[in-house]
Amino acid sequence: MQNHIDGGAAGVVLQAGTITGDVWVAGPRSPHPVPRQLPPAPSHFTSRADELAALDEVAGQDAGGQPPLAVLIGPGGVGKTALAVTWGGRNAGRYPDGQLYADLRGFSPGTAVLPDEALGAFLRALGVAPERVPPDLAEQAALFRTMTAGRRLLVVLDNAFSAAQVRPLIPASAGCAVVVTSRLRLDGLVSEGARFLDVAPLSQPHAVELVVNAVGRTRVAGELDEVAELAVLCGRLPIALRVAAARLASRPRWQVARVVAELGDERSRLKRLSAEGEAPVAAMFDWSYRALPEPAAKLYRLMGEFPGASFGPDVAVAATELDDPAEGLQVLVDASLLEEVDELRYRFHDLVRLHARAQRDDDRAEVVPRVATWYLHAMTRANMVVIPIRWRVSPVCEQYRNIPPAFGSGRAALEWLDEQRPNVLAVLEEAAARRHDEVAWQLCEALWELFLHRKYFPQWLRSHEIGIVAAQRCRDAVAESRLRCQLGRAHLDLGRFEAAEQECGRALELARAAGSRHNESVALDQLGTAAQGRGDVEAAIAFYTGSLQIEAELGIDRGVAQRHRRIGEVLAKADRDAEAASHLERARRMFADIGDEKDEAKVQVGLARLDARGGDVPSATRRLESAWAVLSQSGSSVYQADVLVGFADVAEYDDDPAAARGHLVEALKLYEQVGGPQVARIRARLEAYGAELAERPPPENPDMGGDRGQAAPDHREPAGPLPDNVSDGGDGEPGQVGE
Repeated sequence: MQNHIDGGAAGVVLQAGTITGDVWVAGPRSPHPVPRQLPPAPSHFTSRADELAALDEVAGQDAGGQPPLAVLIGPGGVGKTALAVTWGGRNAGRYPDGQLYADLRGFSPGTAVLPDEALGAFLRALGVAPERVPPDLAEQAALFRTMTAGRRLLVVLDNAFSAAQVRPLIPASAGCAVVVTSRLRLDGLVSEGARFLDVAPLSQPHAVELVVNAVGRTRVAGELDEVAELAVLCGRLPIALRVAAARLASRPRWQVARVVAELGDERSRLKRLSAEGEAPVAAMFDWSYRALPEPAAKLYRLMGEFPGASFGPDVAVAATELDDPAEGLQVLVDASLLEEVDELRYRFHDLVRLHARAQRDDDRAEVVPRVATWYLHAMTRANMVVIPIRWRVSPVCEQYRNIPPAFGSGRAALEWLDEQRPNVLAVLEEAAARRHDEVAWQLCEALWELFLHRKYFPQWLRSHEIGIVAAQRCRDAVAESRLRCQLGRAHLDLGRFEAAEQECGRALELARAAGSRHNESVALDQLGTAAQGRGDVEAAIAFYTGSLQIEAELGIDRGVAQRHRRIGEVLAKADRDAEAASHLERARRMFADIGDEKDEAKVQVGLARLDARGGDVPSATRRLESAWAVLSQSGSSVYQADVLVGFADVAEYDDDPAAARGHLVEALKLYEQVGGPQVARIRARLEAYGAELAERPPPENPDMGGDRGQAAPDHREPAGPLPDNVSDGGDGEPGQVGE
């Protein structure tokens, strides 16, 4: 047998012995196509400019020889996949060797895709013959690294459940990039150099834009307000927005308002957010919920009932009575069922909250009374730092009389109360709606310190309407009288003197019928302020004197001092300066004796006006500087503004209009933070000067109508707020220290 070829040969040479049958010789295999596996980007993809830029940054970073790895984290339906495939499509030129895509189905019914399944598909896409794909995962991963070495590929791993699912699918070349989407925080990928990017719901403008683009701008041109409401009801979640838009687009005769009305019912909202071809929105959360361990699932169910916007671990303990919810909270965050908005501060997405509420739990009805009680106790402790000496109707305060203060300063306590305000108001409303009236009216009373200092007039009025009804249902005349006085004070601050007289007059009747001398004194005091506001000096003095007599009878020195201050202020308005100075100086000495620096400082402002009017500007200035040193640290913009108005008044008496204008401008900025009639009064004084005001309209507040007080006096006859004790935070209560 000879084993050589004579002559030339080209192409394939087959060397064989004896052959029987037909011989088929194949030519060279054609080049394998470059894989382009990314799904098409969704139509009407909206914005995400920041997230796209962040992915650009990750892709361009030096990962130390590893491929850059980005992990997009967020709840189901937030648009992680859309973001990943849109970015991949826009950057196809960056990866000329192709794009590999695998839906790992980590959050879908059925079994998740195993790494060897995904790797087998990737290897085949890269040209490995099916029969050459190794059966062993380790060998597959090694071959994948070999096949990707030196290449520039994009790998998108969608819906990953674990780091172990992802790790074998990471290519070898630093020229590649990997984008992973998951509802979980895959901390195990930190060692792979992963950068984690949170994907939040769309902003309100972009949510509206998505609906407009999907339905048609012409179709919704006259219903943009309704589209905005629709976006809110969908929680700005892209999947929910697409479902709602599809519902509209397929029903040309429907108006947006009809879908808004359908989604307005929280009980059926998730059910309605389903459409053919789209997974129901509820299903996006079902899998994550079912995967929770029971302690975290219990936390999820109960905290879904919490009516506030956000919460901390302390509220979670109160709501669930779990000893330590920290681990459960972290599990919920890791599952993208809960968002950590700040250190130890959490909130649910609106639709996630509805899903949590839909899960049955026997303890659900206990959540609202538990958190209402917790807030009542926590607020009471804070209030006793803001105003240490104060008569309170709620019996809870007796538990904290001899307990160390919960805050280092009144200002810190006031800031905490302000931070908790949205939650407290939501809890109050829900507690009253569920007829937990005893705790509801006490929560309302506990809002006094906050509203006294920070105003928030619409919320002040609304909360006290709720609290009064709760007190009435409890048949508690003392509590109702108390809350009517607090509500009357809001009307006084707004210059609504008739409304204040109505509330305080009814409070006076209730107090006398119940034998509550404390409430009777408060009601008389505030009726005096209303009379002063109407310009009835003699009636004001009579009411204040009646209140003063009760304070003296009860032996409350601070209450007596407050009433002397009231009388002094109304006498000063009537140009009865000698009598006014006598009452104000007596009030100042009494406040000094009991250590009430803030109320002493407020009296100094009134005495400064009298000094300036009498020609002693240096003394007036010293008094105001002393008041400013105290009240500038109070945490109340109103207190600070009142001192600045005092400086302006003294400057006018000293014939220094430039200084007066400067003080009034600064006072206006502070008054505008809380609203009320002082804003219009100070603007009027500045306009009388011809001062240039900043180009901003007066704050609009639908709940601040009614009488805004008398017209501003001529700027040559300075006058403080009318009446002074309305603006300055003097509360007109027995035994109450002014912060």
